[in-house]
Amino acid sequence: MRQELSEQDLRLIHAVQLAPRAPWTTIGPACAQHPITAARRWQRLVDRGLVSVLVTPGPALLRRLAPAYLDVECRPSDREAVIAALLVNPRVASITIVGSGRSLFLTLMAASHQALADLVLARIETLSGVLRTELYPITQVYGEGSSWRLDALARSEISGLDRRSERAPRPFAVSERHRTLFRALSLDARAPVAALSEQVGESPSTTSRRVAAMIAAGLVSIRCDVTQEAAGWPILVNYFLRVPAVELDAVGRALAALPENRGSFAVAARPNLFASQWLRHVSDVPYGEARMTGAIPSLEVLDRMVALRVVKRMGRVLDADGRSIGVVPLDPWHESVVTPPAVTDRS
Repeated sequence: MRQELSEQDLRLIHAVQLAPRAPWTTIGPACAQHPITAARRWQRLVDRGLVSVLVTPGPALLRRLAPAYLDVECRPSDREAVIAALLVNPRVASITIVGSGRSLFLTLMAASHQALADLVLARIETLSGVLRTELYPITQVYGEGSSWRLDALARSEISGLDRRSERAPRPFAVSERHRTLFRALSLDARAPVAALSEQVGESPSTTSRRVAAMIAAGLVSIRCDVTQEAAGWPILVNYFLRVPAVELDAVGRALAALPENRGSFAVAARPNLFASQWLRHVSDVPYGEARMTGAIPSLEVLDRMVALRVVKRMGRVLDADGRSIGVVPLDPWHESVVTPPAVTDRS
């Protein structure tokens, strides 16, 4: 798929990345577009599967959950069947077909360590065709997809959009109402408050306050995702890294600050760091790796894997061109699989 996004598209997407639930009367002027024009342009991008606004667990919620990465080796003849079974599981957030001696690389979101063990041992390892798994529990998030930017807007244009709170979030208990709202946001995190309130069965004013409180407390992160190839960053590379334990936090934050890095996470395994990069060309892989190791002399690259295809990303089902064609709402508290998502025919 050739690059399909114009400069105006990129400016609009960058604005939504900065303020994913802001009204068009705010987003349009920030990228020099009339609000009605911006709304129509955005809907065309959504209809083509090139962009989506989704919800992920925020840093405060991740500390209460049991997120992890999982390597899955399966027989080549069974790979599609294994993917089909994993695709509809709302605790399997992402699925990537990779090389480097692996079959699949998964991102898992479970409510507890016990639930994570059940997901791996009873739901994944028992699938016909699965030969081996290797688990990498995530212990700290230094940077993830919601902080990645296209950088299509000038600094002066983003000043009114990027309004991240400087105050420390105030934690509170997560109730079933919060979980229901999380699942509703997973379908469309830019949905109007009126639509969300209808799904969760409470008043629009209550829903509005609850969404704002969940964002402020770090329970959810709202992010705008864009199709890699259409944005000009078609290559996804994941790295397993190792640094001395005393340097872990400093190095994790340094990796998150690199512009090509989509994520940086501490993991409880022999590699103690995981990083992912979006790159423009396969030939950029050595450069991306050199940027990390050159900036951090103590950093050791233990393994790297180039994605062959992303099948699912944070609940969004993707076609072979990386377009969003369906959604399985993220639900870390779910304990069984759900029915397959509706898939749009874009042929």
